[in-house]
Amino acid sequence: MPAPGQSIRTDAIKMVLWQFAVIVVLSVILFLLQGLQSGVSALLGGLAYCLPNFLFVWRVFERTTARAAKQFLTAFLLGEVTKLVLSAILFVLIVKFLPVKVISVLGGYVTAIMAFWVVSFITMSQE
Repeated sequence: MPAPGQSIRTDAIKMVLWQFAVIVVLSVILFLLQGLQSGVSALLGGLAYCLPNFLFVWRVFERTTARAAKQFLTAFLLGEVTKLVLSAILFVLIVKFLPVKVISVLGGYVTAIMAFWVVSFITMSQE
């Protein structure tokens, strides 16, 4: 049986993978409806949030457990700030330096945020 912290980490990684799946579906839909540039733009926008989110989940749940509340809370808050800053930097770099459709990048980014919250809510409501 996995340790309690391991179960939480596994659930968190599954949530990020579901988030990525939603981004891919959106990208394919936009590709089919509006072309390659829109599909790739949405994928990049989604990845600008999904990749930092994956790194956040990986790092926060790597060394901390729910039992070490203060250590966990500190790691969580620092990780969240880092995730948001990295995500914003990636978003700006994508829009500034790549030939993308800004509205599709923004759509992918917002969808990634919403997907994570919806998946998180569904996961928490099942327990």
